[in-house]
Amino acid sequence: MQCELVEKGSTGNKLILETFRKTWTNGGPQAFYKGLPLALIGIFPYSAIDLGTFEYMKRSYTARKAKKLKCDEKDVEVPNWIVLGIGATSGSVGATVVYPINVLRTRLQAQGTAQHPQTYTNMWDVTVKTYSAEGLRGMFRGLTPNLLKVVPAVSIVRFSFSLFILLILPFHY
Repeated sequence: MQCELVEKGSTGNKLILETFRKTWTNGGPQAFYKGLPLALIGIFPYSAIDLGTFEYMKRSYTARKAKKLKCDEKDVEVPNWIVLGIGATSGSVGATVVYPINVLRTRLQAQGTAQHPQTYTNMWDVTVKTYSAEGLRGMFRGLTPNLLKVVPAVSIVRFSFSLFILLILPFHY
């Protein structure tokens, strides 16, 4: 719908309905799933990198702190501001590594609209055409605004999960 906004055109629910009808008419049910394979391909490495980086950094912090305090790592509490910082870092690392997949997926999904008339035949085609036309830099187009969204979101999720562990789980037993 972002790609179809036209000055003095439809808005709100009318735009949603028109976009649904146009998508169905032009491509049938499969048109609603453009970019799904790239989305699925991207979520697994993103999650692995994000969670792996978070756990590595958190364990490194607790190991250093335990050594400094001469106590067991299990006795080290990680301050909330450290959790937020580690979450921001792990989220940005994961998002940056898989960002080219997001660019390619978005281009597949937006093609054929008024603002994006170029069409691609499949995942390989969008990859080759994007890289040929824009190089490696084109694969990271829009990374900064994406990080401005991802960094606080992942930080808050990690912080919330840490609070859940601290507040809820002790009462579970």
